[in-house]
Amino acid sequence: MTVPDEIAERLASEASEHGTSVEDVIAQVLGSHLPAPPGRSLGFIAMFGAPPGTLSVAEAERRLEDGNNESFAQ
Repeated sequence: MTVPDEIAERLASEASEHGTSVEDVIAQVLGSHLPAPPGRSLGFIAMFGAPPGTLSVAEAERRLEDGNNESFAQ
């Protein structure tokens, strides 16, 4: 799949801003705009509607792999 350069730059910028991958951003955008298949629920898509600055799954995994567990303290 090929996207226009402007869109690719916007995706890269958004991914960088949120500390995630371009693929994660694409999945979030598509998941929030595509209807659920008939008879199936995609309740997990709600996790992509988190407020800006919320820790992404990819970032949480990276922090856990790096041993940076203090950032999860409340």
